[in-house]
Parts: sequence; C-alpha cells; structure tokens
Amino acid sequence: MAGGAAWKDVMRQEGLDDMTLLSKVTNEQIRDNLKERYDNDIIYPKLTLSSQTSISDVLISMNPYKAIPIYSKEIVAEYVGRSRIELPPHIFSIAEESYRSMLNEKENQCIIISGESGAGKTEAAKKIMFYIAEVTGGGNSGGRLEQVKNIILETNPLLEAFGNAKTLRNNNSSRFGKYFELYFNKNGDPDGGLITNYLLEKSRVVFQIPGERNFHVFYQYCVGATQQERNDYGINSAQDFVYLTTGNTLTVEGMDDYQEWNDVRKAMNVIGINANEQASIMQCLAAILWIGNLTYRVAGEKATIADQGTLDFVAYLLSVPVAFLKSALETRQMETKHGANQRGTSYVVPLNEVQALAARDGLAKAIYSKLFDWLVERLNVALKSTSPDYCIGVLDIYGFEVFDNNSFEQLCINYVNEKLQQIFIQFTLKNEQEEYVREGIKWTPIEYFNNKIVCDLIEEKRPPGIFPVLDDVCRSVHAVSDGADKALQQRLSACSENPHFQLRAQNFLVKHYAGDVTYKVAGMVEKNKDQLGKDLIEMVQMSQNPFITGLFPESADSVVNTTAGFKIKTSANALVGALTKCTPHYVRCLKPNDQKLSNVFDGPRVMHQIKYLGLLDNIKVRRSGFAYRTIFKKFIERYFLISGRTSYAGQKTWKGDDISGCRAILEDAPVDKSEWQIGSSKVFLKAPETLFAFEDLRVNYYHNMVSRIKTSYRTFRDHKHKVANRIKNAFRTWKSCREEAIAAIQKAYRAYKGAAPYFDLKMAGEKLVEGKKQRQRYSLTSVRKYFGDYLGMKGQRELLAAMGPGASEPVMFSAKGQAVVHSSILGTPKLSPRFIIVTQNNIYTIMLKVKNNLATHILDRQVPISQINSASMSTQYDNFLVLHVTEDADLIVSTEFKTEMLAWLNQHGSIRNNVTYSDKIKYAKKKGAFKELTFVKDTMHKQAALNPYFKKGKILTSDGMPASSRVKNYEFRKKGAPKARVERPREVVQVRRGNATGILRGTTKAGQGAKNTVNVPGHDDGEAADSYAPAPTPIRGGGQPPGPGGPSRGAAPARGAPARGGPARGGPGGPAPGPTRGAPQRGGPGGPGPARGAPPSGPGGAPRGGPGPSRGAPPPGPGGAPQRGGPGGPPRGAGGPPRGGPAPGGPQRGGPAPGGPPRGRGALPPRP
Repeated sequence: MAGGAAWKDVMRQEGLDDMTLLSKVTNEQIRDNLKERYDNDIIYPKLTLSSQTSISDVLISMNPYKAIPIYSKEIVAEYVGRSRIELPPHIFSIAEESYRSMLNEKENQCIIISGESGAGKTEAAKKIMFYIAEVTGGGNSGGRLEQVKNIILETNPLLEAFGNAKTLRNNNSSRFGKYFELYFNKNGDPDGGLITNYLLEKSRVVFQIPGERNFHVFYQYCVGATQQERNDYGINSAQDFVYLTTGNTLTVEGMDDYQEWNDVRKAMNVIGINANEQASIMQCLAAILWIGNLTYRVAGEKATIADQGTLDFVAYLLSVPVAFLKSALETRQMETKHGANQRGTSYVVPLNEVQALAARDGLAKAIYSKLFDWLVERLNVALKSTSPDYCIGVLDIYGFEVFDNNSFEQLCINYVNEKLQQIFIQFTLKNEQEEYVREGIKWTPIEYFNNKIVCDLIEEKRPPGIFPVLDDVCRSVHAVSDGADKALQQRLSACSENPHFQLRAQNFLVKHYAGDVTYKVAGMVEKNKDQLGKDLIEMVQMSQNPFITGLFPESADSVVNTTAGFKIKTSANALVGALTKCTPHYVRCLKPNDQKLSNVFDGPRVMHQIKYLGLLDNIKVRRSGFAYRTIFKKFIERYFLISGRTSYAGQKTWKGDDISGCRAILEDAPVDKSEWQIGSSKVFLKAPETLFAFEDLRVNYYHNMVSRIKTSYRTFRDHKHKVANRIKNAFRTWKSCREEAIAAIQKAYRAYKGAAPYFDLKMAGEKLVEGKKQRQRYSLTSVRKYFGDYLGMKGQRELLAAMGPGASEPVMFSAKGQAVVHSSILGTPKLSPRFIIVTQNNIYTIMLKVKNNLATHILDRQVPISQINSASMSTQYDNFLVLHVTEDADLIVSTEFKTEMLAWLNQHGSIRNNVTYSDKIKYAKKKGAFKELTFVKDTMHKQAALNPYFKKGKILTSDGMPASSRVKNYEFRKKGAPKARVERPREVVQVRRGNATGILRGTTKAGQGAKNTVNVPGHDDGEAADSYAPAPTPIRGGGQPPGPGGPSRGAAPARGAPARGGPARGGPGGPAPGPTRGAPQRGGPGGPGPARGAPPSGPGGAPRGGPGPSRGAPPPGPGGAPQRGGPGGPPRGAGGPPRGGPAPGGPQRGGPAPGGPPRGRGALPPRP
C-alpha cells in the first residue's frame, strides 16, 4: 500500500468496520469478522458505544506481530479534523476523537488501553502520543511548545528502557503502570504533562523465570557503555552478571540494544538530565549489577561475604565505607524497648543464608525502584504546566497475566486489570442501563457480569479480602518465610465464602473475569512486606555521592512500614478516581496467538478474549441503546439554530423551559421520531448518524444565513419606504391592540403564578399515597404548593453549624417536626422536637438542647440517603413517616410535610416507590432489635394529626379526608387563573340556617339520601356554599367602568352575580307560584335577599360602602338591555341597590322576566 488513500480503500473492503452492524450478534460472528480483517492486515475494527455526554468508540486492536505501513504522516493528515464515520477505524481516529471532543465539549478526556500482556498496549499508547504531537501546534508554534512536544515523544524510549522487559508473552512488556496526562491550553496546544507510575515490578531486578529478561536498560547499558564507563564502573558483557542471566535470555529478536541505548541517552539530554546526573545514573546501574555478584559463605546459621574484592568494588560504586556495607549485608540490628520514651537495648544479630540473600536483593531492588521514581519525577519537572486548561489522559498498564507459576506480582497485576474492567463495565454497561431507567427511556435491559465481586475478594476489608489478610499476616507474624506462609494459608480460609475463591493445598485459585488463575502462597508474605532494613537505609545515607543519598531522603526511623498490597490498592483506587472524572475512550487490545507469530489467527484463543472482554454485551447495549445524550440546556444552546421556533436570524429567541425547547428542535428537524427520545433531564439520540445530521444542519444554517442576510439587505434597500409604512402600521396596530396584549399578558401571568414550582414532584408524591392513606384537607388544595426548604437554611447559621461538613450539601427539604427517640435500651419511645433537614446525600435531625444556660443546636442523627431503602406509613390520619435504614436504627419522624418529604426521598434516594402502608409498622430500634408502632382510630380523640396521642408505641388518630381523595392536574378555565380541583366522593351536604336548607355545589339533589349535614349559624346558604367555591379573580388594575355601549372586554361578573343563563343567587324575584328552594329573601321588592357577598342593607335600604359602582359590574346599556353583573348605579351608601341587584331600565341578565317566576335553584352557586 503506497499511500493513505490506497490503505483507506482496502480497509473498507474486508469485513465490517463497525461490528455493531453485524447481521447476527454472536461471539462467533465477532470472531469471524476479526479473522476476515486480520487475514488482510486490517487490525482495527471498532464498536460504537456511548459515554455519559458524547459518542465514543471502543477500538479493537489486533497485534499483527509485524510492521504495517499505516502510521505515516500522510495517514495522520487523513484523520485531522475528520469525523470517525468518514474514515476506517484506526488508533489515530481514537486520538482525533478525544482531542476534538476536548476542544468542542470543553471537558477532559481519557484513553484507557487494556488487554493481555503482549496484545500491543504500549505500541498503541506510543501511536497516540505521536498523533497528538503531529496535529498540535501548527506553523506558528513557539519554542516552549516544540520543547513540550519533543519531551512527550522522548518519554517513550526512556520509560521503556527502565520499565519494560521481555516476558514469555511479550518482547516489550510494560512492567509498570503509567498514566500520562497531557495538558493543553485553550488553543489546543500541548502545555505540559504529568506522569503517574504504578507498581514497578522490582522483583524482576533480582530474578527472572527462564525465557525472560531483566529490564531492557541493563542489557542496553552492557552493549552501549563507553570505554570510560567500562573502566570506571566495571561494565562487561551481560553474561558476567548474575542478575542478567537467571532467565537464560540475553537478546530479543527484532530489538537492537545498542540503538536503543543511544535513544535513551538522547532522551536524557532532551528532558534536561545533565552530564553529572547521567554519570550518577550509570554508577547506580553498575552498583545494582555488582551487588548481584556478591556471594555468601555459610557456617552454621551465619552467612558472610565470600568475595572481598567484589564487596570492595560495590562499596566504591556506592561511595560508602566497606565495613558498614559488610555489616549491613551480614548482620541486623535489633532493639528491645523498655517504654514509650525510653531507649531500649540494641543487639547485633547475624543473618543466615536466606536472610542475607534477602538483604542483598532488597538493597538492589530499593536502589532501582528509587532510581525509576527519580526519572519519572524529572520527566514531570520537564513537563510541568503552569495553568493547564484541559487534559487528555493515556493509560498504559500491564495486561492480565497467567503463568504456570503465579505469585504476588501476578496477583497485583491482575487486580489492577480487574479494576480497569470494572471501570469499563461501569461506563459502558452499568451506568448506561441505570441512566436509561433513571431517565425513563424505553429500551430492553441487557444482562452482564459485574466483576465487583472479584475486586471485593481481593481488596475488601469486611469480609476480609486477600490483601487485608496478607497485611494482617505481615503485621502479626515475624517468623521465617515458611512460618509466615503457613499462617497465610490458614487465614486465607476467611475468603472461602466468596464463590470466586478456592483454597487448594499450598495454593489458592481466583476466578478472574479473564479466567481462573492459581497463585502460590509461598513467598507472598515476604514480597508483600516491601520494606528495606534500617541497617541498609543508614548505610546508603552514609554515601559520599549526593545523588545516591538523594534517592533515600527519609531517615531510617521515620520510614512507614506500608505493604506492597496496600500501596497498589491505594494507587489503583486513585487511578479509578482520576479516570472517572474524564470522558472515556477505549482501546481493547487482542492477541491473535500466544506464539507471537504474524499471520496466525488462533480462533479459540481469540474467542476466550472476546468472551471475557464482554464485546458481545457491548454490542447489545449499543444496538438497543442510544449513542448520544446530553442535558437539555447544552442541547438547546448548541442546536437552537435548527428550529424556527427557537431562533431567528442567528439569535436564540426561545423563552420557554429547556425541555419544551428541545422538543421543538427535535420535532422541526428532518429526523424520524424513532431516532430520539426525551428523558427527565437529557435528550437521547439513537444513532451516531443522527448526531452528525444535527451537526450538518447547524453548520449549513450559517451558510444559509449569509445568503439570507444579503437578500434581506437588498430587500430593505429596494423597499425602504414600504418598510417604513409597515413599521407605522405595526405601531398603530400595537396601539389598537394594547388592551388585548395587556389582557393576554395578565392571563399568562395568572397562569404562571398559579403553577406550583414543584408541581411534577407533588403529583409524583400524590401517587405514592393516593388511595392508601387518609388525607389532610390542606394538602389537597391548590394553595398547598411544595416549597422544600421551609426553614430557610441559607440564613440558619446555627443549624448549618450543627450539620458540620454536611453544611455544604445542597438542601432539598427542611422543616420542623418530631422524632421518635428511645431514652435508654429498656426505655419506652417518646416524641421529641427536631429540625429535619434533607440534603442530596443525608438526612439530618437536629435537636435544641440547653448547655450552660444557652440554647444550643446539636446534631442528633445523620442518616445517609443511600442507606434508606424503604419507607412505611399508616393508613390513618396522622403525620408519621418511618424510614427504614439498612445499617442503623430506623428513623421515625412526624411532620406536617410528610408527603413532600417522602416525595423528595423517593425522587433522589433509594426508596424507588418502596413504600408500605399498615397500621402496625415494625421498625428497628437499633440494628437487630425491632419494635412496633400501632395506629388506632379513636373517634373520641379529637386532637389534630399535628398533636397526636403517642404512648408506648401506640398512636391514637382521628378521621381525616378519605384515602380516595386526590388532586387533579391543573385545569384552565375560560376566564380566571388555573386551579387544582380536589376530587371527593359525591355526597349530600346540607347547610341549614333556621328552617332553610340549601344544597352545596358538587352534591346530589336534596332528598336523595343526605349523608352529612353542616349547620352554619349566622350565615345563609349562599354564604356557606361560598366557602367551598373558588372566588373569581378580578382583572388586575380593574375597577374603572367602561364607556357606554356595552360591557367591557373581558369583564368578570360581579361577586354574587349569577352565571350566564342562570338566575342570580339571592337576586330579585317577582310573584312566584311558590317559595323558592333556599333561604327567604331579604331587602328588595318582592322579598329579594342581598346578593352573594353583598353587605346588609342600612337604614332606608341603602347598602354600606363608599361611592362608586359595584365591583366588576358594568353600567347599564342603552335601551334597557339586561346587563351582566348588575347595575353601575349610584355610589355605595347613596341608597342604590346592593351589589348584584337589577339594573335600572331592564331585568338583570340571566334573571327572571318581570312578572315571571324565578327559577327553582336560586340557592345553588354558579359552576365555573
């Protein structure tokens, strides 16, 4: 393949680029597609998956075990600025996508490279670094930028030499973990970086199994050392050093150690390591090699150095006195202490052969480990960034390992790979499905294996995992290696309850996600100790070489004895925390065979990797899920140009809520409705092509806008006078329609004011209790709106101080209430006042206690919301809410806002609609001890639910609203504000005053089995019914009578006026054939009573009140036409008729004709 175009064409010919498009989704189909592409040297298929806010690819990389010409600068240029569906999958496409996503989304990115040892992870990381260095900077890059790019590229040969080695499965295997964070400025240019290394395999310095080598740098040094270095440091052939020959492998096929050494020395110069520091590095490497040549002479239980000449040369290389070096390698100081502040007695104990060899090897491993950390630190100094804006992290870490003999090193390596697999599951499977459920998206759930149980087996403290057991043995057992191994074998039985662990004689088996691995117990305790003896540290710090003493800055007495297992667990958790803060991209590396042969595809071996990597589950999630999702605000801010309802002339004009704006954009876009869904907080797009279509529409809008601007300018220039006339006409129209606009604004404002801020939350909470619990009248009215923070926590300094660190958490709900407390273990429960505060993470109950004659707020309980898995309430009329806590005593509170509190917890907590209703509630007094609350209805108990009778777990309640009572959704009337209607069972409610009986609105006819009768003394039936009917809303700013000629636009009827087509309640009546149903009429001719809400008449029949027309009533129209709402007659107090009375010159509109009988239901209130 000569160029990028030819390679691109071939990549599109064989197999499928995107394996989510396979016709049949099976492991066999995935394997066959990989083989078809691998046989044609196409090593990069992909899976298209979705992360939390953007589309990501999982790139599948097959190690070809040969050079393929697809990484040239010409191919780099092919991928710059190109969409990932325009070109075939490539490691460059992942690098390009992460880089562009960082710039466009303004978010940090990370590339997680995982796979077995020998699958090509290190090479993939190097290609990503190469691509980023090539595409950034441009032609105007400065000196600092070029320096940073050169350092980024030169980190690879330096770290590979000191951190990589040949293993049975990989000729260039990373024996340490590396997380390289590349920092960028706002322009997207590299501005520095940070390298974090994890768990260098120090044991390789002193031992290698047959077929493996030590770290590359030793062999490169032996081949490439200068003659001066050979003379000064005694460097000979690699076969002359014991540490380099235990694996019986001195060279690697295809690797030139001499050329590699030249690259290492060049990298040292680039990153700024001066000549003196380089000489000290060479001296340390030589010292390590010569330490390995030290041999011991054994006499009984005492081991002494056999070759004095070798000892003298090692002392020369370390610049320490020979006597102190000999003493540190042959003896050990032990001290017995007599008290905390008293110095004990020191003893010099000779070492046996095993202990002496361990001391010798420990010194060599410690020097190399410290030297490696120093190199990483120097790289970080060279890459230091002053103020980075964004970053891309590249994780290159050792792959999963399974050998014939697996020990502590393999356990640590495989543990880290389990953590990485857990991250992959969390981002691509677990979080994906949980988000669909949380957002209410319709899709089919996918079953998958969650390896958290394996991670817990290794790291968890309770029940103890393998690492905690190892640490415990290291702390408590100080015997020789065999005794420590026996103790470990016994204590590992505590892990047997985990189904992924098996104890087998002197070994134990762990069922990892990648397969079963058997580990040897022998030697694990010693390897886990990971500490250098006090004698050796003191000896090294006596060195005359400041570079060597700088490697061991800590004093021997201040060294903290942490274990290797503890360090790797801490580092792995820190790595997981860093990765979860970035948008992830994945490279899953596969091995075609275990023999490192090119053009050999081992089907069963590849199938095993396909299964444990979960590629089948990834494809299923992608095909049934949504490739892209983002929050409403970000979606509308980016794509508002697409819809004419949300933009005009390139400006955002949408004034509504974000979810409605997103819906308008999606409906107006030329996209099928099956390609998108709207969740509770995000927009979901099904296919990546849909997102690219939106991007094209957005880009094309600007091109079209240029033409529209030109056309608009020409139109304005050619039709200037016409535009001026249109403006004048528009202004006149605006003036004439001003009143209509005012009315429309007022109507919209009333609708806005009538809507509750948390209406959706209230309706969701109503579903929890509807039909299950007796209700309070106030909670069902439209007046009752959810507010959340009833205590106003922003101004409650005492309460915030009592919350401690939780004061910074956002408060969702707060109120006063009571809590059930137990004064002692055998004491009876009682109610005690509390402040109840619910944040996003915890529930706090705060009590007020007197200390030193001062009232002090004290934190009573702090309950994590994540531990509340269910709630209980009674079916009676009370305010008790029982919250069941998994790890502590249950929380029982009584508050007026129990339904709102339950709604908040159900929405943000772990209750998930798990609410039970019973009059006998069992609760945990403490963990493991249970008691019972009993709710009893007592008709004699007339106390309100706010002040219940509570004694010894028994609660007496009274009657409340029926459980079937519920709040309907908001309904909009033709006139007036929105209201919430309370639906109640139909029943007859009669109101009596004297001998008159009226039927309330919403009840059945009189005489059809009246159930409830309410006596209202001092009021007539119209006034009693008015307490249930909503009052009409007057026009704001009203009260001015309109001009003659008819009623004003939008005028409401006067209070007490009849509805259109019906008689006035209590209005005038002529001679009637019989008494009207309702109260006797007072005041007017023919015995009419005052209108509803009208004042009683004073002397002479004049109503009380000031001058002016009746409220909301228009003046009489011409010709004696009937007017709605009564007269606009004389002012109040001037002898005019009461409000709602007849208009002079004509009967009241809707009232009875003169001389005619009134309608029979004069006492009924008008229906809205």
